[in-house]
Amino acid sequence: MKLDAVRRYRAQVEEVLRMDLLRARQDLQDAEILCLALDAQMRETVERYAAKASAGMAPDEFFEWQATCDAEAAMLAQAQQVEGRCRDGWHQKQNDLRDAMQERRTLDRLADRVGLQQRALQHRVEQMQMDEAARRTSAMSGPHDPR
Repeated sequence: MKLDAVRRYRAQVEEVLRMDLLRARQDLQDAEILCLALDAQMRETVERYAAKASAGMAPDEFFEWQATCDAEAAMLAQAQQVEGRCRDGWHQKQNDLRDAMQERRTLDRLADRVGLQQRALQHRVEQMQMDEAARRTSAMSGPHDPR
């Protein structure tokens, strides 16, 4: 496979990873927002429960509040787990992109080096051709009489 084809492929891989990173960041932000909303909702429920409890409540009302608090705590815990997975995924995508960028830069440096070597070789070939042409021109002119 030619170096340019490999470089194009690695650039495409890098672009796909960049898009994956953006999606992972959006997923993480969504998870963070959900956690904040659930946490705020739970705090509000606890405040309402505390106000109601200080005024006194019947046992079935207590059990209803307890069930509500338990359900909200479970939803928050689940959302926090999702947020943790999203954060891990986002960090992994960052690492993948960083690696892909490093590979592309390495290939770019290699391509630059190959191009430099090719230009140097081309210059040597052209110089040899000019030298050969000059030698032939000088041989065809014949000997010069320095007198």
